[in-house]
Amino acid sequence: MKLHRLILTIATAAASAFGTMAGVTTANLSKARLGDDVRVRFDIVLDSLKLGRDKQLYITPVVEDGTNTVVLPAILVNGRNMHYGYLRGTAPVNPRYPSIYKEVWRHNGTAQSVEYVAETRIQPWMLRPGARVVLHQDSCGCGVNLGSSETGSIDLNLNPAPRMRLVQITPPVTELPVSIHEGRARVQFEVNRTELHAEPYKCQRGNQIIDNRKQLAVIDDSVRYALSDPNVEIASIRIIGYASPESPYDHNAYLAINRSRALAEYLGKKYNLGKEASLYDAVPENWGEFRDIVVNAKDITEEQRDDLLRLIDAPANYSAEYDAKERTLREDPKFAKLYREKILPQWFPRLRATQFAISTRLKPMSDQQLAEVIKKTPHLLSLNQMFRVARLYKEGSPEFDNVIATALKFYPDDEIANLNSAVVALHNEDFKLAEQLLAKSGKSPEAENARGVLAAHRGDFDAAIAHFDAAGNLPEAVKNKALLAD
Repeated sequence: MKLHRLILTIATAAASAFGTMAGVTTANLSKARLGDDVRVRFDIVLDSLKLGRDKQLYITPVVEDGTNTVVLPAILVNGRNMHYGYLRGTAPVNPRYPSIYKEVWRHNGTAQSVEYVAETRIQPWMLRPGARVVLHQDSCGCGVNLGSSETGSIDLNLNPAPRMRLVQITPPVTELPVSIHEGRARVQFEVNRTELHAEPYKCQRGNQIIDNRKQLAVIDDSVRYALSDPNVEIASIRIIGYASPESPYDHNAYLAINRSRALAEYLGKKYNLGKEASLYDAVPENWGEFRDIVVNAKDITEEQRDDLLRLIDAPANYSAEYDAKERTLREDPKFAKLYREKILPQWFPRLRATQFAISTRLKPMSDQQLAEVIKKTPHLLSLNQMFRVARLYKEGSPEFDNVIATALKFYPDDEIANLNSAVVALHNEDFKLAEQLLAKSGKSPEAENARGVLAAHRGDFDAAIAHFDAAGNLPEAVKNKALLAD
């Protein structure tokens, strides 16, 4: 506490003796890196300074970052008497300023400026954000830390990170995203036959008329809806035919798969699809939907429901086991009446249906056409197509950044989408976002290079070099590492 009071007393006394000077400005403040050194240059403008003949003013450049400091030689501005005393060696030399770059006699009332140039060895902390050159003005002789006020400053910006090169990756060409439009129709077939009749048809046995026009129109309506966007085309139509459990399982399997194939071939021909786009499959016995009907039925007892569910859920892996289930439904006294009156005439016909799925995708387009599509329906584009659109714009432009952001929105877990967005974030100096994105960018050389640039921006040069080494022979990483050695 006593030492603290003593310092304050000395500082106050010095201020009283020398007074406070004003009117000093700086101009042309600049810095430059010269190998392992940094050169500081500026002009001290004394035009407005009035300095008494017995007064002194110290102007000192200090390199600092809030924690570390390097004090450069000071400029001493003297009044008339102090100037002659300095030349004769009789003026007091302030021990707080052991290194004087230049002594100047202030000629009051005249335009006067002094050029200052000094160099100092670059230390690691000078490369980190926040390092700057501050010009301290001290008219009390108290020293840089006690009696000075800042006259001007300039950020050092010696960190080479802003000059480092980043690399984005062109995503590989992949299958285009598809939109799936699903529906259900009840296309009828003649008993034990697999031929599809698109027009009204009188069965050879009995007087039944098969008319599939309305059911096929259901599929047509779905196709038209799927193709309502003029930029899309049909990628595939998949048909799944479902049959009811009556009749032997193997016979049902034959009918189901061949009826599905007949419908798929009909649609493929109608819409000019290749065989690879006309897909079909079948479920020989639709026990799953039968179970749903039983669960939701309101006109059976709970005992009937429990018995039916127990039978339906019983394991079955072979055709004979499925046939045994169906035989139990027909012959077991617990089910026989319900089977004749409700299950066979009402429920089973509901199980004979066709599930269809229409997949659409974007038509082949130029990059310029894709640029229009991405504005309204970006979900139709692959990641590769989005990046091709981005390349239409200047890197770093709002249009470029917007496309990269759109790619990340629709492909949030893709490593390349995260890397390319991280590069944009680094260009925009959003280092927190870049770190988050790089965490999901994988281990590619380009991602390691970006991590190295991020570490360099933060002044962690050991980590930066480690990442550049991990990037291997990537040319940009090799050049970035060399910048840290300059």
